[in-house]
Amino acid sequence: MNKLIEWFSLRTVKPRRGGGYLSFVFLIAVLGVVVGVAALIIVNSVMTGFQSAIKERLLASNADIIVMGTELKTSYGEAEKKISALSHVKGVEPFIYIPVMVSAGTHSFSGGTLRGCVPSKEPDITDIPSHLVMGSWKNFEKTPRGAVIGETLADTIGVSVGDVITLITPMGTKTPFGYIPKTGRFKVVGIFNVGMYQFDSALVLAHMDTVKEMFNVKQPTGLMVKLDNPDNVKLVERKIRKVLGPGFTVNDWISMNKSLFSALKLEKLAMFLILTLIVIVASFNISSLLMMNVNYRSKDIAILKTLGAQDGFILKIFMAQGFLIGIIGTVIGEILGIGISFLGEKYKLIALPPDVYYIDHLPFKLQASDCIIAGIAAILISVLATIYPAKKAAKTDPIKVLRAGEN
Repeated sequence: MNKLIEWFSLRTVKPRRGGGYLSFVFLIAVLGVVVGVAALIIVNSVMTGFQSAIKERLLASNADIIVMGTELKTSYGEAEKKISALSHVKGVEPFIYIPVMVSAGTHSFSGGTLRGCVPSKEPDITDIPSHLVMGSWKNFEKTPRGAVIGETLADTIGVSVGDVITLITPMGTKTPFGYIPKTGRFKVVGIFNVGMYQFDSALVLAHMDTVKEMFNVKQPTGLMVKLDNPDNVKLVERKIRKVLGPGFTVNDWISMNKSLFSALKLEKLAMFLILTLIVIVASFNISSLLMMNVNYRSKDIAILKTLGAQDGFILKIFMAQGFLIGIIGTVIGEILGIGISFLGEKYKLIALPPDVYYIDHLPFKLQASDCIIAGIAAILISVLATIYPAKKAAKTDPIKVLRAGEN
């Protein structure tokens, strides 16, 4: 920027004596940009954090890819070998899913899901073994009739490590009097908390061989596949379809949660557009400030033009003022927004009901791209708001202004 233009723009923003109202309007214009930029950064960090937290917790408690056979006599053992040989595959584990009613006595019941697993392979598939709050995974591996349950479920039915739970499944035996549900008793050897309510409140893990024996299950429900990087899921999914053929269905974590993540992305975009209106409203304050400043500085403008200042020079002075307001507001807004986002995530300032939002606190995750876009948008809008008043200032007729001053 031209040093002379910079000097004039700084000088004309600072009002003369008695210009307290202009100082107030200048402050309001800057604060408008500050609030707009800070709001954009905070909301974007919340939306990004929320999406990232849900993704992290979903993948921590579940597989990246689920493979299920479409035929009754599916050879899962052969399929497991073929999938394990593929690149980017970290682990493969067969599983059994059974809806159950969990009971710890005559008065403690809760709905849940029993997942038969292979304890030695589970650490390669999910983070549940590393999220035990009570008990140990090694003890679970050594206890065939042991079970690991979610912390919320344990609190609901009132059990702890060492207690016995009864699982009741509708997959019963047909008799002349109807179906008799099957039951199985397990000893709780571990309690986990992965931060996802749907898992912490309902999931029960048990040895797959024991589940087969107790509930007369012939073969696994499917295979859980874990990758070295969840972003490679589409590539690996295509490879699995190719090596297994048409007898299997393959679903990845993206397709299984497509509606959820699509809604989050759309909401983030909508919130960005809505909050940009705050900056646009602030630009009206900038435009109003410059219009008043043009009228207030009309004599100064006339003198400059009398001394030979071109219209372009005057135009740049007032556009520089808008740019200055945008820069000041953006810098303060960026600092404020980044600071609040950082503190909000560090101290978990806003708690959430996990049964509604999947997570227990409002997450904040800053992205450099969000901060840069918010800053550029604020400065650009601030500069655009100066165009009309700057043109009006440039078109000032010095003769009319000086004559009016004499009268």
